[in-house]
Amino acid sequence: MLEPLDLIITVNSPGEVSGWLKPVVHALQDFPWTYRITVFIPPCPFASGAESRVVEEIPQVKQVVGAEETVRFIISGKLPAKFNPAGRGIVLFLGGDLTYAALLAKRLRYPAVAYTEGLTNWARFFARFAMAYPWMADKVKKPAVKRKTQVIGNIMLDAVKPEYSKEEMKKLLGNEEAPGLLLLPGSRPAHFQYMLAFYVKTVEKIKAQMPSLTTVVSVSPFVTEGQLAAALSGWGAQEWGLSATYLPAREETFDAGGALKALGEIETAAGVRIPCFQHQQYALMNWADLALTIPGTNTVELATLGVPMVVTIPLNHPEEIPLEGLAGLIGGLPLLGKVLKRKLIPRFQAKIKFAAWPNRLAKAQIVPELIGRIYPDEVAEVALGMLQDESGLAQISQRLQATVGEPGAARRLIHILEEVIRTTYHQELN
Repeated sequence: MLEPLDLIITVNSPGEVSGWLKPVVHALQDFPWTYRITVFIPPCPFASGAESRVVEEIPQVKQVVGAEETVRFIISGKLPAKFNPAGRGIVLFLGGDLTYAALLAKRLRYPAVAYTEGLTNWARFFARFAMAYPWMADKVKKPAVKRKTQVIGNIMLDAVKPEYSKEEMKKLLGNEEAPGLLLLPGSRPAHFQYMLAFYVKTVEKIKAQMPSLTTVVSVSPFVTEGQLAAALSGWGAQEWGLSATYLPAREETFDAGGALKALGEIETAAGVRIPCFQHQQYALMNWADLALTIPGTNTVELATLGVPMVVTIPLNHPEEIPLEGLAGLIGGLPLLGKVLKRKLIPRFQAKIKFAAWPNRLAKAQIVPELIGRIYPDEVAEVALGMLQDESGLAQISQRLQATVGEPGAARRLIHILEEVIRTTYHQELN
């Protein structure tokens, strides 16, 4: 009997794990051959540090290889512990730096497929390129590369599967007659620590004028309760004058009718109480009338469900923003790095027309983006204006859903893997 095929997948940031890896792994349920999934997590300046832990919780993944072992294997050929290549398999790139996937494919002598946003460097190492939208494929200029490039849709859409309807969620959270505001402060430690305090202070401002508002926090699985509590007393909280504590869940703590278990609750000195949930992000998105979020995967997921949002990019402290590649190395230099980041990041950001995915896809501002030196008062004013305009929210919702496209990309990507495997191992698999 043939050994299971190796499915080697590279992924390296929270958005890629939740938005790309999980739906692709789920779509493999109809794969025609037995297989084993090994996920390699290369180095990444945007990593949360919890990627290995979260990926290991995916039942179908047999093994996770961290950054250090990944680099060592690529450079020296030293096999990661308990990793024994089958001799037949495929490498699938799901975001980050194409270099690592290309070099893994070379080291293992496996064909490779890449799902990218228009990047095709290391093209000779990849049998196929898959992309979400036609404008990404339009970036490909070389005829030889263009011939092996296919538009398959946005995989993130396949990840969005709410456990409850909007009506069910409103009943569970007790706000059938009141609007719901969802806070999505991110998953990377530097972002989360600052944005949670920023958003909680913003909610205090909004609720002062709209007391009926119900607010919840969706806590990323990449964030621990310790990080959540620390964010409420960290430098972000100090900057905004926020006085708040995190109360871990007890039996008497907020429990949405027994169906949704709160992780805990934030309580501010102003009397605002905000329940926190984990592993319920799609149900909470489906519930929300408006979300406060930073750019990234969340903006696509919200758009898929037609949830209006305010996208915030505070550049009050640009020196704290992680960068990739050479810029990241320079930015990490003692003293000089922070000075350069304070000067360069605002200039770089000014050249980006849109940061939120729905706006980028529509090439128009469907949802507001607040970028630069911004404050909770400004965000509260914009959010309050949107919450008070029901017809405006409905129009935004329709435009968002029309922009992101249709689900099914994960299954189309699996078809590409099947084609490449059949072409490469035709005689051995028959």
